[in-house]
Amino acid sequence: METAWGSFYLVEEHYPLIHRHGATPLHDFLSRSPATAAAIARDESLTHLALDSLAFVDTETTGLAGGAATFAFLVGLGAFSDSGFTLRQYFLRDPGEEHAMLGAFAQDCESFGGWVTFNGKSFDLPMIDSRYRMAHRKRLKILSRPHLDLLFPARRLFRGRLPSCSLGDIEAGIFEIEREDADVPGYLIPQMYLDYLRTGDGRGMRRVMYHNAMDVLSMVTLAAHLLDVFSRPADRIHPAEDNLALAQWREAAGDAAEAEASYRAALRGHLKPEDQIKAHTRYAAFLKRADRRAEAVEHWESLFTLAPRDIGPCVELAKYYEWQTGDYANAIGWTKVGLKAAGKLPGGWQKEAVVEDLRHRLDRLERKAAR
Repeated sequence: METAWGSFYLVEEHYPLIHRHGATPLHDFLSRSPATAAAIARDESLTHLALDSLAFVDTETTGLAGGAATFAFLVGLGAFSDSGFTLRQYFLRDPGEEHAMLGAFAQDCESFGGWVTFNGKSFDLPMIDSRYRMAHRKRLKILSRPHLDLLFPARRLFRGRLPSCSLGDIEAGIFEIEREDADVPGYLIPQMYLDYLRTGDGRGMRRVMYHNAMDVLSMVTLAAHLLDVFSRPADRIHPAEDNLALAQWREAAGDAAEAEASYRAALRGHLKPEDQIKAHTRYAAFLKRADRRAEAVEHWESLFTLAPRDIGPCVELAKYYEWQTGDYANAIGWTKVGLKAAGKLPGGWQKEAVVEDLRHRLDRLERKAAR
C-alpha cells in the first residue's frame, strides 16, 4: 500500500452481515443498545453514538510487556458498513514502514466515532498513540474518542465460570469457537515476527494474521453478547452465575431493584456451593444496607449451613436478635455457636481477638437476659 508517508502491507477482508463467528451473526452487535454500551463502559458519551460508528481494534506486537521499544507490527481494524463488516490489517514488512502504516491507520480512523477493544485502554491504544507521536511528532487525537474496553465487563461476568478471562478462554468456554490449526498462541507471536525479520520467510505471518483476524471477529461476538446480557432482566439471564455477577454490577451502578432481582434469580438457580456462599453473603449484605435485616436472617442461616466454620453469620444473627428483636435467648445461642466455631480457628492474635469479642458479647447478653 503506497501512502504519502511511504509504503506498508495492507490486507483487506469483507464479511457479510450474516457471517457467523461461533453461533452469532455479526449483525447482532448492531441491534444492541448504545445506552448499555455506555453503562458497562461507564462512559456516557457512548449513549449518543451509533454502534456502527465504532471501530474494533487489535494489535500484534514485538513484546507483551510494553515499553518504549515495543511496537505494533500488525494492527487489525474492523468496522461495519451498510454491506457488511470490513477487516483491514496493517502489517509492517519492515520496522521502517511504521511511519506510513500509522499514518494510514490514523487517516482511515478519522470517520469512526469510538473504539471497541479487549484490554485496549491499557495496552493497544496507548502504544499506538506513543508510536504515532514518535513517528509523526504529534498526538493521535482520535484515540480520545469514546472507548468500550470489553476486558472489564467480560471479567465481571465470566470470572466465576472460566479459569481466566483471556479472549481465547472466552472464545472456547463461552462461545465454543474452535480455531483452525493455522492459529498460533499469542505468546509466540513476538518471536515469530523477529524470526520473520531475520529470515524473510512470511509463512508464519500468515498464521499471525489469521490469529489477529479471529481476535477482531471474537470481539464483535463478545461485544454483542455482553450488551445483550447486561441489558436483560434477571429472569431472562442464564446461567445463575451470570445473575450473581450482574447483581454486584447493578448494585454498584445504583440499580437496587435490578440488583435484588439478580440476587434472587441467582439463588433460585443452580449454583456451585462456593457460589451459593457468595450469593447469600452478598445478598444478606445488600439487605442489611437497605435496613431489611429481618429478610437477611434466612441468608445468614443458610450461610451457617453452607459454611459452619464461618463466624460472620453467627455474629450477624446474634446482633440481629439482640438489637432488632430483643430475643436474648436466640442471641446467646448464636454467640455460643460462634464461640464454638472460633475454637476451631488456627491460633494467633486474630483468633484471640475474635474469641475475646464473642465472650464480651456473651457476658453482656447474659446480663441483659438475667434482668
